[in-house]
Amino acid sequence: MAAQIAPEAIFRLDGKTAIVTGAGSGIGRATATLFAEVGARVLFADIDATAVREAALATGSEWAVCDIADEAQVAALYRQAATSFAGRLDVLANVAAYRRKADTMTMPASEWDVMQGVTTRGTFLMMRHAIQMMREQADGGTIVNVSSVSAVRPTIFNNMHYDAAKAGVDAMTRAAAIEFAPHGIRVNSVQPGGTASGGAARVTADLPPRGPMVQPGRMPLRGLSQPIEQARAILFLASPASAYITGQHLAVDGGFLVS
Repeated sequence: MAAQIAPEAIFRLDGKTAIVTGAGSGIGRATATLFAEVGARVLFADIDATAVREAALATGSEWAVCDIADEAQVAALYRQAATSFAGRLDVLANVAAYRRKADTMTMPASEWDVMQGVTTRGTFLMMRHAIQMMREQADGGTIVNVSSVSAVRPTIFNNMHYDAAKAGVDAMTRAAAIEFAPHGIRVNSVQPGGTASGGAARVTADLPPRGPMVQPGRMPLRGLSQPIEQARAILFLASPASAYITGQHLAVDGGFLVS
């Protein structure tokens, strides 16, 4: 029988501990800030030291500089978390990613390697360390990966390397969900559609967007989402409200995938 949860607590994270990557800006910052607002102790992590420090201090939270593609830095991040959280980790929100459009026919192979290194390798490293902590806990834990609708359907041109990397994130999400369910660990992903953020602006600065997502009527609700709208979906999957959900991909795209 499922544990009874008071209605006012169903989206709360009181007493929970969480790591959020990419927490210096955009969806990551919105997520980490929201987690702190609903009661979690949050470790903000980002490769940008200035941005992550500012974001964390705004909520009175801890912060760490971490390149998630670097295994040594990821290990150091988890050592900090283990010390700060007395060895317990309840939630990992994997938001950090590399995003850069590049002409498919002319980009160097090294651009592919960087994309895969951060988005798939980095997500894998973060998940593996989180699972190591969570499976030692009687009540497991929750991982929310940030994928993209690009993992499901092409969105804009010159994005093939990004699409492939995000599809890899979803594949790892499903694999981890079934493998570690016996330990009480839930693993899901959020698939954002177009989101208004500084990262998105930088992506389109050199190569103006072309493709299905920018065609009229392809986002039926309205235009771009805001980072907080993605953060709320991440909170849902991290909270008791989704206690019987695992291995799923939640598209938060204003209706793009069904348009």
